[in-house]
Amino acid sequence: MIYAGVDIAKVDHVIGAVDERGSEACGPMGFKNGAAGFERCEAWLEGVAASPADVPVGMEAAGRYWMALYAFLASRGYAVAVIDPLQARAVRRFKGLGGVKNDRVDAGLIAEAMRIGRYDPTRLATDDARSLRTPTRYHQSLKSGLAEVKVQCACLLDAYFPEFSGVFSDMFGAAGRAVLSRGPLPSEVRRRRVDSPRRDISSAARGSRRVDGKAAEIKELAGRSVGIALGERAASLQVRSLVRQMDFLDAECAKIEAEARGLLDRVEPLVLTIPGVSYTTGAQIVAEIGDVSRFRNASAPVGYAGLDSSVRQSGMFDSGGGPITRHGSPYLRRALWLAASWARLHDPSLREFYERKRAEGKCRRVAVTAVARKLCHIVFAVMRDQVPYDPSRPGRDPSKHSVSGSQGAAKSKTKSKTEN
Repeated sequence: MIYAGVDIAKVDHVIGAVDERGSEACGPMGFKNGAAGFERCEAWLEGVAASPADVPVGMEAAGRYWMALYAFLASRGYAVAVIDPLQARAVRRFKGLGGVKNDRVDAGLIAEAMRIGRYDPTRLATDDARSLRTPTRYHQSLKSGLAEVKVQCACLLDAYFPEFSGVFSDMFGAAGRAVLSRGPLPSEVRRRRVDSPRRDISSAARGSRRVDGKAAEIKELAGRSVGIALGERAASLQVRSLVRQMDFLDAECAKIEAEARGLLDRVEPLVLTIPGVSYTTGAQIVAEIGDVSRFRNASAPVGYAGLDSSVRQSGMFDSGGGPITRHGSPYLRRALWLAASWARLHDPSLREFYERKRAEGKCRRVAVTAVARKLCHIVFAVMRDQVPYDPSRPGRDPSKHSVSGSQGAAKSKTKSKTEN
């Protein structure tokens, strides 16, 4: 058996190989990240092994640059594994090469990691999972951008109109933005008649009585504001620009959410039967898990989410489980944690589990993480068995996923898809 390793880069890849004893099977070779380069890589592999079955290929997940080569080699019959960079790093330390790093050495280290480590052939996400993963990850980046814009705007208002933050429950809600888009600074508010901001607020809040008197309050606060007056014109311009960005990002988020909602209804609607799982978190979870059959058991997606506990044990010392490893998909870990924060409030069994962890002295964050780990088991069972979540079935542990028979499951799935 020959083990090949590919050091991935944007333009040029390098492939190397070792035999079963760890000796170099063939000198490393560089090739371009393109059709001609891939053909050259295949010819090189044919020269070191009689058939694709005799040479598993490993590569690190370097951004998105590995995907094209992976798809090419998989189509040619090669078993390709995308390995954790920590494995190659461990081999580097073991061989005493901590101070040596170049593409040719790295290719050999990846091949050596394949030889001495455990690996399973990697499979690209299905078309449905990829269709969900792209919008859900983009949605998260939009939300991050929106949060950053709000922070910038809040910092400006803290300097020029610090009193404004106490007017509305959400200073960047519809009513708050209506005021900021017209005249965000105290000097501008003072120049406006009180009827003008009142109309803006009423229109944005759609006539809600909760904003009655807010226009007069803003006028009064602007009259005695302690905000600075230096560079007001530039500050006003920036605040208005930031408000427009918020409106744009909100609109884009709504479009992406609608797209993800439709895809989830079509691909995996049963995850919505789990308490705490919304369309947003459900789409993210399904997108990151992808084809559930690629996981051997429920512990595998827990590890993929990085929610498994690290272990520190030596001799008589045993820490009893350390912090979570945080390996794998941060998107899946975040979605499960957010869903667990709600599930502990709405699912009796998970609430009981959460309270038991708190009674053991765990802080809120650790207890919610434990719920997220249990929730991952539930999600795995729902996706694997294709049945709705049913925590109340007699004779089952309610903290685990319990299901009805396979015949009822098929009916439930059909009904769910029909309703959606």
